[in-house]
Amino acid sequence: MKLIFTLLLLGPVIANAAEDKVAVYLNFEQAYLSNDVSLFAPLLSKNYTIRQTLHIPGIGSDTVPVTKAQLLEGMKQNPKPSSLPRSKAESVKIETISKQQFCASSQTLDQVVVAGKNYEEKELRKACFNHKNNRYEAISHTIDVYYREL
Repeated sequence: MKLIFTLLLLGPVIANAAEDKVAVYLNFEQAYLSNDVSLFAPLLSKNYTIRQTLHIPGIGSDTVPVTKAQLLEGMKQNPKPSSLPRSKAESVKIETISKQQFCASSQTLDQVVVAGKNYEEKELRKACFNHKNNRYEAISHTIDVYYREL
């Protein structure tokens, strides 16, 4: 009986912790896609890195690593918000790494036209965070973009 009572008390706490991490990720993604340096830069750790890989059918894949400074400079040069789809809370998966770290991943789908052909564009996004100074900072970020002709 004590075990059941304990589980009933802790269940909402564990669920809230996971929901809070989903919110951390969604806020991070929103700031990233906004291209607003003033919103995005404070969410990044000192050594933050991003890596984007394009997977093109019949051609192969190409990975571009970008430093924090390069990314922020690019955002300054093009401050227009991205039109890419935003992740939905229900698509975000949380992986606890340690008491101080977690990773969040999500997937989005879109349709695009490239050289007059219709493609499905699937993005697999993953960001890892570290809890430091009473807040979460992004330490790494990967985006894998896959294209499939429709």
